Amino acid sequence: MLAEVTERALALTRARHLLLVGGVACNHRLQEMLQSMCRARGAELCPTDDRYCIDNGAMIAQAGCEMLRAGQVTELSQSGITQRYRTDEVEVTWRD
Repeated sequence: MLAEVTERALALTRARHLLLVGGVACNHRLQEMLQSMCRARGAELCPTDDRYCIDNGAMIAQAGCEMLRAGQVTELSQSGITQRYRTDEVEVTWRD
């Protein structure tokens, strides 16, 4: 799914480079798929060095700050960690 969405984005923007960063960039299979797609489109894949392929804690903290400011609070007893949580499942109530 990520490769398909990325391919559409490259086509729409006519980008010649694809920068792969964050935690998702650690997935070497995804890197292979995107490399193949980039070759087919005449684009260059630029994956970040594994040392920098980590989730961005500052972005996560900012999202939490926005949620708190909007009054969206989750009780500690109701919170947890879901490693495979999909970002499109998050209800964004702090933006119009």
